[in-house]
Amino acid sequence: MQYNPENVSREIGPDGVEHMYVNGSLAMRMFIIFAAAYVMSYAFRAINAVIAQPLVQELGLTAGQLGFLASAYFLSFAIMQLPVGVMLDRYGPRRVEAVLIGFAALGALLFAVADSYLVLWLGRALIGVGVSACLMAAVKAYSLYFRPHMQASLSSWMLVAGSLGALTVTTPVEAALPALGWRGVFGVAAVLCVLAGLALWFALPALFKPQKTQSVADMAQGYRAIYAHPHFWRVAPLAMITQGGFMAFHGLWVGPWFTNVIGVSNAQAAQNMFWISAVLMLGYLALGFLTKRVSKAGGDEDQIMLIGMGLSLLVFAVQIVQGAQSSLWGWLIHAFLISSGIMTYATCNKPFPKKLTGRSSTALNLLIFIGAFSIQWGIGIGIDIFVALGLDSTDAMRLSLGILWVLQLFSWIWYARPGRKTSHLIPFGVEQQHRG
Repeated sequence: MQYNPENVSREIGPDGVEHMYVNGSLAMRMFIIFAAAYVMSYAFRAINAVIAQPLVQELGLTAGQLGFLASAYFLSFAIMQLPVGVMLDRYGPRRVEAVLIGFAALGALLFAVADSYLVLWLGRALIGVGVSACLMAAVKAYSLYFRPHMQASLSSWMLVAGSLGALTVTTPVEAALPALGWRGVFGVAAVLCVLAGLALWFALPALFKPQKTQSVADMAQGYRAIYAHPHFWRVAPLAMITQGGFMAFHGLWVGPWFTNVIGVSNAQAAQNMFWISAVLMLGYLALGFLTKRVSKAGGDEDQIMLIGMGLSLLVFAVQIVQGAQSSLWGWLIHAFLISSGIMTYATCNKPFPKKLTGRSSTALNLLIFIGAFSIQWGIGIGIDIFVALGLDSTDAMRLSLGILWVLQLFSWIWYARPGRKTSHLIPFGVEQQHRG
């Protein structure tokens, strides 16, 4: 697509290198299109919490089967992260995401017409492949074409867009289920994915020139350097278990918590999830404003994440202990506090050069989604095991979540241990930079 040259400027950045920046209507269009694709990604992630009850009723799934089906998204998403990082740095965000989201459309269509558990699982896995670049492609595009002082705000607004995706699959989807059924909902989602892919390909200009100075194999070596840095492994457990654990719970098990543990209807559970997603969105907005102010004042931004995630653990423990007496307000407070977990990306990336932005982000994303897959499936397996041992389903879910809480506590302690403020200052070696 052609673009107005007035909407593109070339400037020397803080790093002394010439950068191409977008302005005006092109900047707005670029943000909206990437954000719209991320809405679909987040919606697919969260939708199982709403359709869990209809799926179980129609297909007779056990908790373990439900967890494994829902977590197929996280597994395939995780597997794609390292290839996606290389592709983003080599071919650019527009091309990569436009092609991949076509697989999400195919997966949604397959899920809609599936007549067996295997086909449902494959459809869900294809969706994960298709949306695996949605957030990272946007982050890459914004880092390439928007000025440095806009990055924090853009990240916050992208997370707001993701929260809107979660909102759309709560009460609105619950209201549509009687007319469309869960199959019809996925059919509509397939069409929306096609539209998003067309917008990416045809409504955005091809600004990125493929990087062919390094082979794909050489670019992949950058991951070895990233995974060798000690700061990465300080942050990774917290991101994998606490951030990934929240994704697993919010993406599926929060629905059964409301319907099975507290005993409300599916419609009321969807309404509760709507408010949780809304508060999560407010948390991301507040985080953007707060981090900007702390950064301007020269403060410790990571302290916000440390305190927010620490307090979220306290609230999570209270909710688990209270069980059937737990309140919606508790989950709302938990969602607001856990929004600080998104800062693990920025914190983790601190030691690495800018040319590795695609790979450093996806390196962490790989572990987060492996965590989300393992935890979402593991909670279901835990429920089945504890029920078999004689516990009722309510206590079985509470015990499964209690185990998750212990793991999250240890991951928080690991990150907070002495040396936190200086671990990112450990040099990223000259040889590593060259190989990256």
